[in-house]
Amino acid sequence: MSVEEDRAELARLEEAWMQAVEDRDMEALERLVAPEFRFMAIHLSPEPMTREQWMDAAREGYTIVSFAFESVDVEVSGDTGIVHARYSQVASYQHVSLSNVFRLTDVWTRADGTWRVMARHSSILG
Repeated sequence: MSVEEDRAELARLEEAWMQAVEDRDMEALERLVAPEFRFMAIHLSPEPMTREQWMDAAREGYTIVSFAFESVDVEVSGDTGIVHARYSQVASYQHVSLSNVFRLTDVWTRADGTWRVMARHSSILG
């Protein structure tokens, strides 16, 4: 794939990832989220969330009503992709509102031709 094709694929995967959360499509999340995944959101916790913790939240309590990627900038270097995005959502976790606008930085890696997300850092803009 060319760098432009990789960029387009990663932008598509960002959408697919959040759509899988909204749909509670755990099979898709298993494919998209790498075993090493960590989620950092200082507004939620001073410590990163492990993949297991994040998947449990996606399975049981994180509810997305709607979401939008307002801007997406993708950089690719070999088998590493970095996505910088402005993202908004109407969502909750265990009945606590997570509706806001965020700045996201996602790190993707490609192994055996398949992209998987390894890390997300989220900051509230709203």
